[in-house]
Amino acid sequence: MLSPEAEIESLRATVARHFSVYGVVVSPMALTFQVGVPPGGIDPPFDALRLELVPKDYVPTITQEKGETLVHVQRRPRPRFARTQVNLILLFVTILTTMFFGGAWNWADYSGQPFLSAESIGFGGLFFTLPLLTILGSHEMGHYLVAKRYKVQASLPFFLPSVPPLGTFGAFISMRDPIPNRRALLDIGVSGPLVGFAIAIPVTLAGLALSAASPASGLTLAGEAQPSLLFRGLSLFFPLPQTLLTHPHPLAFAGWVGLFVTAINLLPAGQLDGGHVARALLGSRQLYLSWSAVAILFGLSFFYPGWFLFGFLIFILGVRHPPPLNDLTRLDPGRKLIGIAAVAILIVTFVPQPFVTVASERGIMFEAPDGTPLLGINQTIALRASLLLTFAVNNTGPIRESVIMGAKDQNLVAYYFVILFTSYRIGSVSTAVNSTSVTIMLNASQRAVFDLQVRAPTNWSGRPLPQYVSFLVTARTSDGLFHPELPVDLRVTA
Repeated sequence: MLSPEAEIESLRATVARHFSVYGVVVSPMALTFQVGVPPGGIDPPFDALRLELVPKDYVPTITQEKGETLVHVQRRPRPRFARTQVNLILLFVTILTTMFFGGAWNWADYSGQPFLSAESIGFGGLFFTLPLLTILGSHEMGHYLVAKRYKVQASLPFFLPSVPPLGTFGAFISMRDPIPNRRALLDIGVSGPLVGFAIAIPVTLAGLALSAASPASGLTLAGEAQPSLLFRGLSLFFPLPQTLLTHPHPLAFAGWVGLFVTAINLLPAGQLDGGHVARALLGSRQLYLSWSAVAILFGLSFFYPGWFLFGFLIFILGVRHPPPLNDLTRLDPGRKLIGIAAVAILIVTFVPQPFVTVASERGIMFEAPDGTPLLGINQTIALRASLLLTFAVNNTGPIRESVIMGAKDQNLVAYYFVILFTSYRIGSVSTAVNSTSVTIMLNASQRAVFDLQVRAPTNWSGRPLPQYVSFLVTARTSDGLFHPELPVDLRVTA
């Protein structure tokens, strides 16, 4: 181990190989070398100095103060990093959670198939898990490869498992070396969102095409993803009903997630990708933009509570973005245009209220065949006769519903009354049935007209003939949240 004097002289000799040193200031925090600016600028010699010192666990920075150019050298503890096995384990677990809590979950929701069926797992993995992890992985590998180009050590992606409806919280990489300059800060920060964005667009287009070709038959229980400006614009290329914009094919949902992740990462706050871009563009003034972004997130939490948690995490992890080692060299015009493009991508992909709860908007109601509200049916039926009741069920909600029709007969069957659905009509299509219950699928604002036959018994089994009998026609959504009932009162004659 070198003595303090020998260490100072060794560092002075190292700095002198790249800059002309005319003074040294020793402080408890760092060694500061007063240097002259080479004719070719500070970038090449400082990058060479960084590449020489960082592997030795020294961190150089360069500033200009009172007309002097200063190189500061600080010692950093030797970092300890997680082994690659941790990345692989997290990737394996995330594949499982995204396969079941993302792919199978969303395919079952879209198709109406059982959650753990082979179809849900297989098609969910193909149309959701694979494209989503590709988008997330490509995003992080974009950071990784550009960091390698600048000779900045970075970890492989860490994937994070989660719960439905995604099965993952996303992925991140760990920067193991400080960022050398503003160019590297912008390039590393923007590379991930640009790569993820480029992959998410064709995924979204393919998913929207499948949404148009095969409309959903399932049901979303919690809430619906809201389209961004870009998602809505891409949907114009396909003949999609308005409701399918919020209940698309799982492949389109994977594309939506990819675009939304891009927007979140481009927020100009803290050390998000957008924070990197803003720090590279604005320098220390990025702090004001970062605080503004956090304040906006807290404000948006009145519309979507998740923004409060996200803003709080940014606040805890740090709103201020650390400067690069060389904060003197400004960006060239081309990189400024890339930064402006990143802002444009943020605007067209951000969704202020990404999910809305639709349970309160859903509804099933009984109607007369002419469309007027129907609160009950009163008819007369004679013994040994049959009666045909006609009524409609209207899906007044914004999404496709699975509706189970039935009747609560209040023991009429015990007295040999027969209650059967004989047919129903949706639009111009009529379907004959002969059952005590019927399950139908109704699109948003779609109605079905039912024929319900009631046959009275030939006698009343020796009992006094009642003046009235009654039963209930029921319409229940597949999740049981909505179950309106239509009372039917029948006056019985001999």
